[in-house]
Amino acid sequence: MEELKRMKLFAGCSEDALEQLLNQPCRRQEYAAGKLIVRAGDPCRSLMILVEGQAEARMMSEEGREVLVDRLKAPMLMAPAFLYATQNTIPVEVTAMADCTVWHINREAFFNFMRAEPTVLRAFLEVLSQRGQFLSGKMRSFAVKGLRDRVLEHLENNGSITSVAA
Repeated sequence: MEELKRMKLFAGCSEDALEQLLNQPCRRQEYAAGKLIVRAGDPCRSLMILVEGQAEARMMSEEGREVLVDRLKAPMLMAPAFLYATQNTIPVEVTAMADCTVWHINREAFFNFMRAEPTVLRAFLEVLSQRGQFLSGKMRSFAVKGLRDRVLEHLENNGSITSVAA
């Protein structure tokens, strides 16, 4: 419970309410560094909360090309936009970059919890909106900007280019 209480999502919840949520179908799972947390194409049946560790989300093409979509750092929700989607398959592969702990909370239990806890509903909508903005920026970077602009943006954000693949 302490892991979840650290999250902004649950900031307005009482311990009793959070305890009731954890009495619903859920599980806490640990992943060693280098292990796959989520495979692209897996259905999103539960709210996944990264409470410890770091992971990377990558999208892969059939030709074997891959794109780093995001670096995930605890605490944060994983793939929240797909939880209630009609086609709720996860489009990325998520790999633990350090030892990770992830809570998996049944989506129906979480939906009922949000109905009873409006502060959680508002916080969840804020997370979805922020992720939408982040992904929109990523799309703009890939689709609209040329290579020169992408390199300049990378240099501006990171200071240097540490590796170049041939």
